[in-house]
Amino acid sequence: MSYYSYTILECTDPELISSGSTFVKESLIFQLVKIENGKSHFITYKNTMDGEIFELSIKHPEETFTAEWHWDDDYYNCILYFFECKNGEFRKLAIKPGYIFVCPQKQIYSREQFSAFKDHVIKYLDRLDLVKEKDGKFNIDKLNNEKDQHGYESYITVTYENDFYKWTATKKGISWIEVTCKKKKPKINILEEYENKERFDLNNDYDELPF
Repeated sequence: MSYYSYTILECTDPELISSGSTFVKESLIFQLVKIENGKSHFITYKNTMDGEIFELSIKHPEETFTAEWHWDDDYYNCILYFFECKNGEFRKLAIKPGYIFVCPQKQIYSREQFSAFKDHVIKYLDRLDLVKEKDGKFNIDKLNNEKDQHGYESYITVTYENDFYKWTATKKGISWIEVTCKKKKPKINILEEYENKERFDLNNDYDELPF
């Protein structure tokens, strides 16, 4: 497992974790990657971001800090952990799979359609990857995809197609989703093709008349 983790941090007072804040400038153990939609994205070099959030919440007990956290290289079994901290008190909120879609660049004929396909697949997976909570602990009750006594493995596959493209997504592990896209041959309307041929033959006959 990596020594790097990824944290998305949000606060009721965004200035406390802005790019110019003391929190960001003084820390030597994490790097601010970007700020997007009011949320600050950090890479932490060791699993110490929770300690930083704890200290920040003690200094500002009136503020509530919410975070999403995951190991940055857990591709096959990436889990997003959600928690909040106020006045040094942590509370787990939820977990969910951190889906990772991989597709050969040459097969992404349309970024817009690729995005629509990912949204479509996630709607399916939200119904299949159930999260259970018991006594404050969360776990993902995923469908089995490990080898059984007969050596079989099972995967979730979703197909999405129209007259032009066929997208396929195969989910392996908790989060890894392999995507392929194939262009489909255009459907031929036999009747229309026959009528076009008839018109073509008539035109040729007319051109060959001697008058």
